[in-house]
Amino acid sequence: LSVSLGVALGLRLDESDSRVYAILGDGELAEGQIWEAVMAANVYKASNLTAIIDWNGVQATSTTAEIFPIENLVEKWKAFGWNVIEIDGHDMVQVLEALDAAKAYTDGPTAIMAHTVKGKCFPFAEGKAKYHNAAMSEQEYEIAWQCIENMKKEVEA
Repeated sequence: LSVSLGVALGLRLDESDSRVYAILGDGELAEGQIWEAVMAANVYKASNLTAIIDWNGVQATSTTAEIFPIENLVEKWKAFGWNVIEIDGHDMVQVLEALDAAKAYTDGPTAIMAHTVKGKCFPFAEGKAKYHNAAMSEQEYEIAWQCIENMKKEVEA
């Protein structure tokens, strides 16, 4: 987020109308540089910055609640002056509407809190930390591929 803020401020100095999108996992919100950038982004009214938080409650080795619990996440971002939009991160209509709303908001940065399920649609992986960085077995790959094909059919219908 700190690098994204720097880019957003640089674009503003260049009088560019470009926007910067930072995609964050809820697990990385335990890092100090994130909160420094959260505070600074509002101070500098970086309205061309949108943070999209993948809020699935799972980190590389366990849940965020077990590793580094951060409660009242929405309230925290709002307290630092961010415009906060909560969505179902699996609903593409909500995602697109939130991105449009973030672009329209000009009083400061926007955080889109996208509630998601890690590994959604892959029954062997849903909600499991193991699949943050583990390789799939051949059988799991076949199941995943079929799930993707089914999703494609739904989108195309």
